[in-house]
Amino acid sequence: MTLVELVVALGIILLIITLCFPKASIEKYKINSFMKQLCSDIRYVRKSNMLGDFSTYIYYTEENGCNGYILQENGKSEKEVFLPENTKLEYSPRNRVKFKITGAPDPQGGSIRVYTDKQIREITIVPVSGRVLLKEGKYEK
Repeated sequence: MTLVELVVALGIILLIITLCFPKASIEKYKINSFMKQLCSDIRYVRKSNMLGDFSTYIYYTEENGCNGYILQENGKSEKEVFLPENTKLEYSPRNRVKFKITGAPDPQGGSIRVYTDKQIREITIVPVSGRVLLKEGKYEK
């Protein structure tokens, strides 16, 4: 085996390795982006509800096998956001996120969990205060 053959073989191996890794990081990026967007939209709904606009809320949906949510405002869908395929969305206790004028969740708080085979991300809506917490870093598995 010559030096040229060795360099070509190493180049091909590095190219294959480079093409394999970004897929996992892109999926993780999409999930992180979805979670941050959902937190932001939940906080927007809370602020709107505290100002007396009770026509603003979020509800969860599934379309073509992909889970996601829709931001409803003044009777029309303002935003639709969906997760990548093979990603599950669990929420409790209800299918809708809405708040009272005091900022407390209506009817109660809960958690929203997004998971794949490799990662779990969670948002908690605190029952009494309505604070929206995105668990990051040390809470991931």
